[in-house]
Amino acid sequence: MATPKQGTHFWFMSLALITSQGLSFYRRTGHVDFNPGATRVDAFEEILTSVKEQTPELQDAVVLAFDLQPNALTP
Repeated sequence: MATPKQGTHFWFMSLALITSQGLSFYRRTGHVDFNPGATRVDAFEEILTSVKEQTPELQDAVVLAFDLQPNALTP
């Protein structure tokens, strides 16, 4: 069985949201490809927009941490 193609970069994002039940924390991860010339700011904005589109209840969430790294392990 072939492994599905993964993006060139792996990312993670931690978010916090105050709800009627109190403070809630969320974690999202993924892998993506970017167009040549894209910046880390471009990546952050694109990913945050995607997270909020996929999870509308996070519209008012605050990003606590974000990281974007090449999706490759080197010896």
